[in-house]
Amino acid sequence: MTINSSTAIHDVVLFVRKLLRENITDPLNRKDNIGFIMTAFPRRKTQYPLITIKNTGYNTQLMGMQSTTKWVNINLELQIYARDSKEADELTDSVVDILRLNQYTTNGTNNEGVYNFNINSIVPIVEEEGDNTIHRKVITGGYNLILSD
Repeated sequence: MTINSSTAIHDVVLFVRKLLRENITDPLNRKDNIGFIMTAFPRRKTQYPLITIKNTGYNTQLMGMQSTTKWVNINLELQIYARDSKEADELTDSVVDILRLNQYTTNGTNNEGVYNFNINSIVPIVEEEGDNTIHRKVITGGYNLILSD
């Protein structure tokens, strides 16, 4: 997947979703068009576990005084919704490992022009939802890109 300078935010979110979809097995083997890894919390019927990815920020810095090339920081938030704390921990570990280790593989993020994966925080959240308890992990971090106009 090529990251386009005009659609970089959207492209990076889709790239991360694709990467996770190709490397994380859905524990439920869902049918009926119920998603497991999505770019936003769905409006249609959901089933846990669920992973969402969204952009939470974007900033740039010119790479030289007369340059149109920019060093870009794209901030992401990944949320893991799970049925129990063990499942939340296992999915979080899988997500982090895939994003961390995929930078240097043959078809890795560096080949796509997406560099320096970083994690700023992983926050656990436990929510009561009716008779159920939803265990969440919120991962904040992101990537860098080099974009030219």
